Amino acid sequence: MDKFEKTVNEIRKFNRFYTVNMGFLNLDYLNMEYSIVETRILFEIKMNGTCMQNEIAKTLHIDKSYLSRIIKRFYKGGLVEKDKSKEDKRATFITLTEKGNTETEKLIELTNHQIRAQISKLDSDECDKLCNAMNTVISILGKGEKNEDYTI
Repeated sequence: MDKFEKTVNEIRKFNRFYTVNMGFLNLDYLNMEYSIVETRILFEIKMNGTCMQNEIAKTLHIDKSYLSRIIKRFYKGGLVEKDKSKEDKRATFITLTEKGNTETEKLIELTNHQIRAQISKLDSDECDKLCNAMNTVISILGKGEKNEDYTI
């Protein structure tokens, strides 16, 4: 087994552990009506205030058609406002509504609570080790990306 094969297997092992351990695959993720993808889209909009739909697709590596359907559902649900660019009619600016902001804040709090529950038995040294390990993963796999993109 070469170094890449071992690394692929270890990343897959970690992903299996992490997605199950954090509850990302649960049908009732955070006991909300939003999938993990939808939750991440709401977080992205909140982080940026107003953002362009195509930038969300690019940042999150989401198919534009899939994102468009999600944004349409958010719009119908009163979570986002959409505004066409005056300069380029193909471009759409997305902003959270008051309802969308409230829902996203609730999701952030639920996520924080879920994470706290997972790490509640760790001591300070273990928390430091965990943070260092995660930052190491980001610095190695995120070469050339802005690390602040991963703050939420």
